Amino acid sequence: MKKNTFLYLLFMNIFLLLCLFLEIIKTRWQFSQEYENNAYLKVANNKLIEINFNLKTEYHHLSSPAKVERHAKESLKMVEITKVTNINYEK
Repeated sequence: MKKNTFLYLLFMNIFLLLCLFLEIIKTRWQFSQEYENNAYLKVANNKLIEINFNLKTEYHHLSSPAKVERHAKESLKMVEITKVTNINYEK
């Protein structure tokens, strides 16, 4: 009877160790996946920062006063006022 109990406890210990090893392997795999995901997110964040910088630069370039003035002169045919003229309306 002692031998059967001893074998039963031995197999239970082996089974528990196997479960623990599988859990350790699963946890390490999850850590590696999270590390790769973190690295991918850092790369994606750097790309988005670069795109954001380019868009801000383009926005400031397009809304600069010189650009607006050139658009007004060329497209809208506006002229710069050089001297002031007063118009008096008589009734």
